[in-house]
Amino acid sequence: MVNTAVSEWLAMQAHPRVRFVTLETGERRAALVDGPQVWTVAEAWLDHPPADRDAARLGEVLGLSPVSTEAALAYWADHRPEIDGIIERHRTAQDEALAAWEQRQPPAPG
Repeated sequence: MVNTAVSEWLAMQAHPRVRFVTLETGERRAALVDGPQVWTVAEAWLDHPPADRDAARLGEVLGLSPVSTEAALAYWADHRPEIDGIIERHRTAQDEALAAWEQRQPPAPG
């Protein structure tokens, strides 16, 4: 617990626009002070074609200021394994949910 607190404090010192939130599961995640969790900004960045990856444009899409968008991207750059792991787990959960839904659908006529 002390290690987590110190680690989070150091991260917030390096990234003042980032705070940590506790999920219902008890997991702690980095989030913007004035916005979403950092992983959602990183995932949105990855979902745009490389030629369209621009912090100001992404901020407009997400309803964030360019400063907040840059802050999330900077945190991601410094904590790639953490954020990429969250993105991967989220995508896996979405894939599993879609597969479960598809299995519950009635067969197509014909």
